Amino acid sequence: MAESSNSKVYFPGLDALRFFAAFSVIIGHVELLKEQLGLPNSSSLFLRINFGGLGVYFFFVLSGFLITYLLFEELERTNTIALKKFYWRRVLRIWPLYYLITFLGLFVFPHFEILHVPWLQSFFEENFYMNLLFFVIMLPNLALAFMPALPHAGQLWSIGIEEQFYLIWPVLVRKVKNKLKLIIWGVILIFLLKALYVLALKTGFFPSNTFTVGIKKALAMSKFECMLIGALGAYLLKFKETKYLRFIYHKLVFVISLLLIPLLSYVMYEYANDIIHIPYSFLFLVVIMNISSNPNSILKLENKLFSFLGKISYGLYMYHMVLIVLIIRIGLYINIEGEIWFNGVVYILTLISSIGVAAFSYFMFEKRFLKLKKSYTVIKSGGN
Repeated sequence: MAESSNSKVYFPGLDALRFFAAFSVIIGHVELLKEQLGLPNSSSLFLRINFGGLGVYFFFVLSGFLITYLLFEELERTNTIALKKFYWRRVLRIWPLYYLITFLGLFVFPHFEILHVPWLQSFFEENFYMNLLFFVIMLPNLALAFMPALPHAGQLWSIGIEEQFYLIWPVLVRKVKNKLKLIIWGVILIFLLKALYVLALKTGFFPSNTFTVGIKKALAMSKFECMLIGALGAYLLKFKETKYLRFIYHKLVFVISLLLIPLLSYVMYEYANDIIHIPYSFLFLVVIMNISSNPNSILKLENKLFSFLGKISYGLYMYHMVLIVLIIRIGLYINIEGEIWFNGVVYILTLISSIGVAAFSYFMFEKRFLKLKKSYTVIKSGGN
């Protein structure tokens, strides 16, 4: 169960889950970049399982769960939500590294030939100023929807989605009295909006062109419903909805959820890929709540190593793309023989280098802003 007092809210195990989500994204991007660099890869298998997508969906659900719980806690303790402080906390945690990677992706990495991904590089040069505009105004998801990914910074699309969601979510939580209806209707309305738009395209009500298809991609990428499903878990836990918690905490439900995570996407890929994030979000929520708030959970993930890896998981997510390309290029240069040996070296060195760079970034760069963030904290959240 989450430890809660007048000064601190703490959910054990979330750091480990953050790391596993980041590692899932790394796996997906290793295979994606190997494909784009013309190397043997497991792209068809990895496309079906969608490791990268699963990691991002998990981050969305986890973020919705944790931040919504803290908003509920703040509202209960102070009878309001200090919006300015909330936004400053987001700015100080997210923006420094976001804009650093944006700067490097736009102005530094493209000048090093060893880091080039040829297909992306050509599109980057054609769309430089549009990419610059979208990334600077925190709309990287629109850049990715209307143009190919920015080399080594394409992963920032999900950061943009989260920031856009949290621009309005605390306002709604503060103003709307019935929190459960807010969450449920939010999921329903978002789903209907996306379904109606797709239907309008398929029936010809909207013409199919670059703009309308780009809008479709942008809507598909905006997984706000994942964060709302995480918020649903926060509601059930905060307001002690015992009947639902008993079901979520049931050992069989937890085990089935764990087993379905690696299987569901592979089985449903061909006919449910557009909505697969919905059942996955509920599975992820079951895992998150059992790990972090079930005192009788059969799986404990709280230790110093995972705590450290979780703290630097934001950096793992932000830096890994460029490191994958660099390590693949180095592997090709030194001519590592054998696909198994080559892949082993790429995966191991990608993980080690990502941890090293993320740790350096955390302690030498991000932590300076995290210290400032404390002055805007209303509800302390322990290691989270």
